[in-house]
Amino acid sequence: MKILRTIETFLPYICGPANQAFQISHRLEEKGIASPVFTTYSDVSPDLPKSEKIGRVSVHRFRSQFKIMRYLVSAGMLSQLKNFDILHSHNYRNFQTDSGFFLRS
Repeated sequence: MKILRTIETFLPYICGPANQAFQISHRLEEKGIASPVFTTYSDVSPDLPKSEKIGRVSVHRFRSQFKIMRYLVSAGMLSQLKNFDILHSHNYRNFQTDSGFFLRS
């Protein structure tokens, strides 16, 4: 089973939705369930790697093409929203959640 997690910003060392996403993925990975995180570079250094492993969690960051307030359009993520059994989107009113809702088949 593969569970994809999407969130517009991902900083696992803080509290809130980013920490929640990290903790859920980390614990699923401990049980042998793949649970990567797809995110953007919002609120993080643009020098961070595009892909990295934080603990057991694979994190994939996508560049945003444009931003309307906190709505970051990251079109590069669209082609990657496949080959997952469950798509768990964190937060609401963001491109990553909307993409998963409208484009996931």
